[in-house]
Amino acid sequence: MESHVFFDLSGSTLTKMHGRLAEFKKIFWWSAMEWQSAEWTVKTPNNDPSAFIKIVFGSDTDLDGLEAVVNQFRAMFDACDVPEKTRKMIMGGTLSKMLGLPD
Repeated sequence: MESHVFFDLSGSTLTKMHGRLAEFKKIFWWSAMEWQSAEWTVKTPNNDPSAFIKIVFGSDTDLDGLEAVVNQFRAMFDACDVPEKTRKMIMGGTLSKMLGLPD
C-alpha cells in the first residue's frame, strides 16, 4: 500500500451511495482483516491500521451546505463501524499531520 495516497469523497459520492454506505467496507476491505503489518501501521498517520485512514475529509460545497456534508461522512462512519480515532484523523487529523500543523 502506498503510504502517500489518500482519497476524498467530495462531490456527489456520498449522496449517490446514501442507501448503501456500508459498501465502503468492500472498497476498504482490509480494515476488518488481521492483515495489517507493523510496517503498514507505522506508515499511516497516528499508527492507525484502519484502511479508512486513507480518506481525508473534502467538500466542494459552500459553507451553507457544509453541515450536510459532514453529516454524510458521519453516516458513512456509522455504517462502516469506523473507529473514533480514525474518524478524527479523517476529519482533519491526517491533513494537519501532513501539513505539520500542531495537534
